[in-house]
Amino acid sequence: MARHKQPAELAKLKGADKRNPQRYRAEVPKTGKALGKVPGHLPDEVAVVWKELEKCALPGVLTSADRFIMEVASSLLSEFRANRGEFVAAKYSHLIGCLARLGLTPADRQKLGTEKTPEGNPFDEF
Repeated sequence: MARHKQPAELAKLKGADKRNPQRYRAEVPKTGKALGKVPGHLPDEVAVVWKELEKCALPGVLTSADRFIMEVASSLLSEFRANRGEFVAAKYSHLIGCLARLGLTPADRQKLGTEKTPEGNPFDEF
C-alpha cells in the first residue's frame, strides 16, 4: 500500500520542502471553521466518543473538514468498545488509521510541530 502524501506543513517542519520543492504546492486549501457540534444523526454512544476524541485532540487541529473522518473514527471506536470480541483486524487497522489522520496517536502528535514547554533551570532558585 502506498504511503499517504505528506502535508505541506509537515514537509516544512521536517525540511523536506527544501530538498524536493517540486513535490509541494505553494498554496494549501484550508478551512477556518471549527469542528462544530456532534451531528444530530449519530447515536448517543457514538456522540459520547466524538466528544471524547475532540477533547483529546490538540487545540486547533480539528476543523470542519475533518467531520467525516471524525464520524468514522467515533463510530469505529464506539463499536470497538461495545463488542471487542467481534471487532475484526481490518477494523482495528482502519480505526488506527483514522486516529492517526486526526493526530490522535503519539507518533502523529510529534509530527504536528507543537512547541515544547520551556523547562526551568534547576539552579534558578539559588
